[in-house]
Amino acid sequence: MKYIREHKKISICILIVLIIFLTITVTFGRYIKNIVNNFILETKAFYFNSSILSINGKNYSIVNWDGVNSYSLNIDLNNRKNDERYTKTDIVYSINVDCPNTVQCSLNKSSGTIHPEDESDSYVITVSPKQNFYEGDSVVVKTEVESSLPYRKKMSASYTIGVEKSDFSYDIVDSVNSKFLTINFTNSITYYQVSEAFGSYSVGDQIGLDDYSSLQDSEKDKCFSAIITVEYDPNKLLVDMTNDLYLNRLSTNYHEEIINGYSYVSKFSFKVPASSNSSIIFYKDDITKNYTYPIVNNDSIIDVSVVKAN
Repeated sequence: MKYIREHKKISICILIVLIIFLTITVTFGRYIKNIVNNFILETKAFYFNSSILSINGKNYSIVNWDGVNSYSLNIDLNNRKNDERYTKTDIVYSINVDCPNTVQCSLNKSSGTIHPEDESDSYVITVSPKQNFYEGDSVVVKTEVESSLPYRKKMSASYTIGVEKSDFSYDIVDSVNSKFLTINFTNSITYYQVSEAFGSYSVGDQIGLDDYSSLQDSEKDKCFSAIITVEYDPNKLLVDMTNDLYLNRLSTNYHEEIINGYSYVSKFSFKVPASSNSSIIFYKDDITKNYTYPIVNNDSIIDVSVVKAN
């Protein structure tokens, strides 16, 4: 004790080093324990996996929430290690989500079962604001799943969802073993711009929602709120040609590619209404891929550009 009193600074430094060492040791020990436990489960042909969750937890940072509308997180689960190794019995699991009191988190289900013939399952977390959020604000949402049959295994992830006030955004929802992905567009612009003069309106004039709704269809065709162009590799994705946005596509920026003697759409443009949410389905060539954006992938499999009313 006398030495500690006489050498306070040195003693404090030693104490800090010891605390850091013990923290790292405990954390690393838990990390190794989880890996070993997972290896043991796999020797029993038990595979409970996810492209988003992991046994030691994953951390995601997202900055495309407007802070006003609800934000959805799609979590995929599967029963496979690869095409040849999979769990041949039902996997029963429960779901938990932890949210701050500034938002409300709801699950589309609290538990689930992955049947061998289905190979995969998923659940959705919907995050809804309970207060006003401003650009730069963020919330942390944590989720965990735990299997109860045939063996116990936990996986988790943590999302930091940041607010970015943008008048246009998009995201891609997908999962492993899904035959298709969905790209969602959010247009927060609350007016239209005249692109071709008509009546008393000149090119560049703004038209509010009420005035726009009273226009004739031929006049509405001469206005836009947002024009979106999507471009993608038809070797990897095929657009759902029954989708209204595709059926009502513009004649400009349309492109096809010839693959094995057949023509496939690779680029097209379309209008989306003011203050709207729209989506398009694309069918995947490789269902083992997960093209979720921006949560899983930093880059989008679909190039998106937009011309906005101003």
